Amino acid sequence: MNQQLYSRTSVFSSAAIRAWTALVNSLHLLITIDARTYRPEKYYMRGPGPKWREKHDRGHLSAPS
Repeated sequence: MNQQLYSRTSVFSSAAIRAWTALVNSLHLLITIDARTYRPEKYYMRGPGPKWREKHDRGHLSAPS
């Protein structure tokens, strides 16, 4: 009787540990994926765009020859 109880307890403990480990690994993976997604070059402003040029275009002034 004690052997069966020990066996069931052992199986339950092993399953609980495996479930806990899977949960922790999943959370760790989510955290590391989130941390790696920031890429500063993606958000780097490379200069004025067409809207800025359209707003600030004063015409091409050429020097008199």
